[in-house]
Amino acid sequence: MMNRCKIWILLFGLLTVQAAQAQDAEFIQRADKLYKNQIYNRAAEMYVTYLQQTYNYEINLKLAECYRMMHNTVDAEYWYGVIIDQNAADPDILKKYADLLKTNGKYKSAKIYYLKYAAYEEEGYYYAASCDWAISNKNKAPEYYIDTLGFNTSDSELTPTFFKKGIIYSRSSGNEINPTTGVSYYDLYFTEQRNDSLWIITPMQNVNTELHEAAPFYDQNDKKLYFTRNNHYRGRTVKSSDGEVKLELYFSTYVDNKFTGPRPVSVNSKTYSVGQPTISPDGNILIFASDKPGGYGGIDLYFCSKKGNTWSNAKNMGPAINTAGDELYPFMSIDGTLYFASNYHPGFGGFDIFKSSRIDQYWTTPENLGMPVNSSQDDYAMIIKNGFGYFTSNRAGGQGSDDIYAVTQMSALSKIYVYDTDMKPIYKARVTFIESPNMQIICETDAAGLGDISTLSGATMGIKISKEGYLDKIVYDLSSLRSSNGIIPVELQPLLGNNN
Repeated sequence: MMNRCKIWILLFGLLTVQAAQAQDAEFIQRADKLYKNQIYNRAAEMYVTYLQQTYNYEINLKLAECYRMMHNTVDAEYWYGVIIDQNAADPDILKKYADLLKTNGKYKSAKIYYLKYAAYEEEGYYYAASCDWAISNKNKAPEYYIDTLGFNTSDSELTPTFFKKGIIYSRSSGNEINPTTGVSYYDLYFTEQRNDSLWIITPMQNVNTELHEAAPFYDQNDKKLYFTRNNHYRGRTVKSSDGEVKLELYFSTYVDNKFTGPRPVSVNSKTYSVGQPTISPDGNILIFASDKPGGYGGIDLYFCSKKGNTWSNAKNMGPAINTAGDELYPFMSIDGTLYFASNYHPGFGGFDIFKSSRIDQYWTTPENLGMPVNSSQDDYAMIIKNGFGYFTSNRAGGQGSDDIYAVTQMSALSKIYVYDTDMKPIYKARVTFIESPNMQIICETDAAGLGDISTLSGATMGIKISKEGYLDKIVYDLSSLRSSNGIIPVELQPLLGNNN
């Protein structure tokens, strides 16, 4: 009898284990189906639940990819790090892990893993060198001042274009959720500031649908609004032969104070994506981003010339602009300067903003706009006019996953930049005249470490820069410190025990 009981107990235990295994298998099958269909946010939730019980390399990798595809770089870095810790890394994992470390501002650690990747792919040395570039350039005196904007929300705001006295921009609409990112699809909105705290926000009429509408550009010459939309048919997204949803360009004409129904642009294709348009100031050149075959990298910038009411065949903008990486979000200013985003030209993060000028038939080597415009995260979609403009960033400290920031090009001899030995800007550093009987305050630095010293009357005026927890800095000859853009960079040494 006792032996019979033991057999029953063993059989029950075996059946219980088998049932649990079957449930786990079914659970993972459901998660994998979500992953295959690019519903990354829901797949990630299920993978996390499973990995709380046991480690599984394949599941861990899929979870890390979910977060990477959702642009959640912090969680993606963590889960790729778990794989690295298990000594289960291959070249692709090393590269992605290094990319995430760089995007999260961990340049020294990123360089280590880029060099490990270089043992498999020579381009790893290029990426390692880009980390050195970021370290050596992040403390340069800034040429731009940035500021937050009152219309940003917990949703995403991005890709502005000038229109009337405000901007048209993309915003996650709060309606149907995009399963890939876990946020709602984008619509176009117009916003205009009425006073210091009031922004009027209006959804665009005759333009928005249940699909994505994003990356607008308003052409003042022809009164046309160009924008990017999902490839679709009768209101539903359509996948191409490779199983992906492509992007297309549309335009809407501004007539009688309203926009007409959108029409497709002639450069569209059913086999590759076309998006993120800009028009040259004279209205004769269309520039856009595309993954058209035959380029230099994944996504390149292309241009077309105007031919009556249509556009010429697209031409690649060439190797000075395009790289083995991705180039996105072009904008051409009134003076002909091309602004764009790249994740391959030497930069601080994922995507940085660059500028280039046309000389004869050639584009100049792209120049990184530097901090604070660029950060360790993604910065893109720069527009600027008369020294003032906007750009988009998903940097920490914003209201949502992407926010729009104002940007102002600094005038010469007007700013001081105060930073610590870790090359971080110092907030509320006080700048005073040395010989003032009442220690007259010239300015206090803002969160970007910048202060206005335009009230100074001479280059040799003595000033003192002070901040609690730091040694005072006295400067008698400002001209000795002035950078090429007129900014005065000043480093403060922390007092012993100050961990600010």
